[in-house]
Amino acid sequence: MEAALVTGKNKLELVEMPEPAPSPGRAVVDISYCGICGTDLHAYQSGEPYNPAICGHEWTGNVRALGQDVTHVKEGDRVAIGVASACGQCAPCRRGETTYCETAFAGMVGVGPLAATHGGFAPSIAIDASRLYQVQPKLSDVEASLLEPATVAVHAVWRTDMRLGDSVVVVGAGPIGLLTLQCARAAGAGTVVLIEPQTSRRSLGAQLGADLMIDPKSEDAVERVQQHVGKDGADVVFECAGIPQTINQSVELTRRGGVVSLVGFPSLPAEIDAANWLIKEVQLVASLGCLREEFDVAQGLVEDQRLKLEPLHTSTVSMSGIDDAFARLATDPEEVKILVDPRA
Repeated sequence: MEAALVTGKNKLELVEMPEPAPSPGRAVVDISYCGICGTDLHAYQSGEPYNPAICGHEWTGNVRALGQDVTHVKEGDRVAIGVASACGQCAPCRRGETTYCETAFAGMVGVGPLAATHGGFAPSIAIDASRLYQVQPKLSDVEASLLEPATVAVHAVWRTDMRLGDSVVVVGAGPIGLLTLQCARAAGAGTVVLIEPQTSRRSLGAQLGADLMIDPKSEDAVERVQQHVGKDGADVVFECAGIPQTINQSVELTRRGGVVSLVGFPSLPAEIDAANWLIKEVQLVASLGCLREEFDVAQGLVEDQRLKLEPLHTSTVSMSGIDDAFARLATDPEEVKILVDPRA
């Protein structure tokens, strides 16, 4: 069996892997779709070493075979990849901080016993069954394949001190930014402003609930936000671009005593004007990944259409087209989320 792996700068290869087989605690899943994530793309563009276990970590499929001691899913179930529940035994769990379970986090980032040998750019995968959860019947396979990034957005909003009626700014309209925008709206944001340089992505943001779209290339973003929400600035800013300049700009967009929530994973170090952060007494929140219980929340939001996933899906490719898909994502802003269908 072949799995697609990022093996160097602008280099993606189909690598021969052993045929997945069930083993104690593990299940074999035939993959229906796997989304290409921003971290996959960053590895492709940078050429930095990339863990095969997370090369393709947004997938859905059907359980084909079960190992011993797997009881919460059965053969034929439609499942998606998630995060394991807290182990209850690591140091954070013993402190009562199950949110920071080391075992669950290690599995999420592709190390330890919960990691697979490769990611979801493959026809099938053997993975620890504790990371699988059942997909609700109302959801399409496309929606199911986008539940992982949707849950990342749910996690970001859950971690952020946001109150009903707050003014919210989202910086960056990549998949995570567009999902965070919707989650903030569902959480009670009074108004949502989207800052994004690409026209097509601003338009998509408007379809998904943004009240004001700002092009930072042609407008003063801080001035436009203040015109819309008041001269003090926004209550909450979600930084979803992961760009050094926008990380520092986020505090300029925020009112004194407001919240800056870092969501986008930066690829470069960022310099901040620490004095301004201190003067404004900004509350800084950071979020990475998600928690097991948040997948149920994300599914509920998708079921009642407060969180729309299918508009983010712009293309589907086969395994033979995956290299071209990565190249398009790197150059074409109209591509938002490309799904790989290993069955094609």
